[in-house]
Formats: sequence, C-alpha cells, structure tokens
Amino acid sequence: MKRARTIAGEIQEFIRRERVAPGGRLPTEHALARRFRVSRTLLREAIQALKTMGVVESGPRVGIRVLAFDPRSHIDSMISRIHTEDERRELYEFRCLIEPAILGLVARRAAPRDLDRLESILRSPYPLHRDPVADGFARDAAFHEELWRISGNRFLYGLRGLLVRYFADIQQEQKVSEAEIRRAREQHLAIVRALKAGDLKRAQKELTLNLGMFRKNGGRK
Repeated sequence: MKRARTIAGEIQEFIRRERVAPGGRLPTEHALARRFRVSRTLLREAIQALKTMGVVESGPRVGIRVLAFDPRSHIDSMISRIHTEDERRELYEFRCLIEPAILGLVARRAAPRDLDRLESILRSPYPLHRDPVADGFARDAAFHEELWRISGNRFLYGLRGLLVRYFADIQQEQKVSEAEIRRAREQHLAIVRALKAGDLKRAQKELTLNLGMFRKNGGRK
C-alpha cells in the first residue's frame, strides 16, 4: 500500500513534470486522490508532508498552491537532528571547506556598500546592557551570515540556520573570554580590509584563521 511519503514524492514529480509555477494551483484533493489511486485521508497526509517541507500551502480559499522554492525551508529541518560530537565535527569541517570558497563569490559580487555593511556590524558600539561575550557571538554570526548573503547564492544563504546553531552551541558549551572575542573581531576586520583591497587570498587566509579559533569537538585550537 502506498504511504504518504511516497505520494508526496509523486506529487512533487507531478509539479515538476507539469511545470506548475510558484503560485500555481494543483488539482483538488478529490482529483489528486483519484489520480494517485489513494484515499482522501492518505492524500491529506501527503499534502501535510509537502506543507511541512515548504513545497505547497493549502486552505479553503487558496486550494493547494505551489510555493516558491526556498532552500532554507529544507536545510533548517536538519538543525534539530544535529546531536552527536561526530555530527558537530563534520559540520565544522563542512564550514571550513566551503566558507573560504564563498569569499570568491563575495569578491566578485560585493558592492562597496556591502563591504561597508560588513564593517559596520563589527564597529557599531556595544550596547551597555549586553554581555560583551554574548554580543561578540551575535556579531560574529551576523558577520558570517552577511558574507553568505552577499555571495548571492540562495543555496549557500539557506545554510545560515546551521551557521547560527553552530555559534549558539559554542556559546553554551565553551567558556570564551573577552580577549578571544576581540581577537575574532580583529580577524573579521582584516577580512573586510582584504576584500576592500581586492586581495582575495589574504581574505581567505584570515577567514581560515578565524574559523580555526573555535572547534565543535570540545575545545579551542
């Protein structure tokens, strides 16, 4: 007997084959159930699975409508499943591999105002009521997220939820000093200076040093 997950996959293939554009409507539940030869109950379970994945939305007035593809809606589903030290270590390795390469896109696509925005994230005054270490982590995550946004690649930018999770876990699990936060800030500023100077290799070197400051597998380098 067909299961909801199988039907959800077949509906996605139907969307692709029929080239249903974002905003386009699918046939009614009754028509879909007949097409895939399943009960209305099973069809509704499949539609609910597609809604959870961000593929469609449904309602009394909109019917079943296809949503625009958003990589983040799929990637974010991974966040709650990262638990073990091996998974965290592999996430760290993944970031260390791709983020220096992302700077190549940033160097090609960043306007001067984008680089100014990166610098302003680092140089804006600390709020008086906020812990410097917590503020430093927030700026660190915002800086890297902005790099990914500037890259202009939706798949890369969709990974930002994993990025925020990475920093949140470090903050909770490792004791980090204000001196280390200041050091990370200086590394970020060095990345911006290198990008403004058109020195991609230097920017990548500084980013690699920055990523090496904190590990997810239990300690600092």
